[in-house]
Amino acid sequence: MGNESAARRRSLNALDSAVLIVILLSTIGFSLARAGHAGVNKTIQSVTRIAIKVLFVGLKTEDTNLFKVGDKAAITIRNQPVQPPLTISAVQQCPKQVAFLSPDGKKAVAFPDPSQPLAHDFLVTLTDEAELTADSYVLRGNKIKVGNLIDIEGFKYRVQGVVVNLSPIK
Repeated sequence: MGNESAARRRSLNALDSAVLIVILLSTIGFSLARAGHAGVNKTIQSVTRIAIKVLFVGLKTEDTNLFKVGDKAAITIRNQPVQPPLTISAVQQCPKQVAFLSPDGKKAVAFPDPSQPLAHDFLVTLTDEAELTADSYVLRGNKIKVGNLIDIEGFKYRVQGVVVNLSPIK
């Protein structure tokens, strides 16, 4: 009986093994992060105000004044809400266009699409402060680049568009 209890004290059970493995992996991860190999320590070069241009193509609405300069708009990037809301600084709107060849066949001519009278294209510019890293802008913990899908939500709308330009505001 004395040999069994001594053997139990010397052997590790599953819980002890798991704790040791977690401590070992945490130590390795911390060491890699301190050495700059983990990717979690992106160096912030500066904090700057940026203009984010978002394009909404074929948005179907009767209200062409949906987006108003000076209003706040909540945004969502990759299903992650960004708080607090950003400010709308510029809006360009035009009816959905359709292209036809001119009668002489030398150029294309654009006309409002008669098959979609409620469809409009919007280019909305949002402004806020963002961190500049070596590879992108980071807006409150979310990388933002041209091509990102972004949801914008206001009192009367929640629409999805695509980022078409990012530029620092001087």
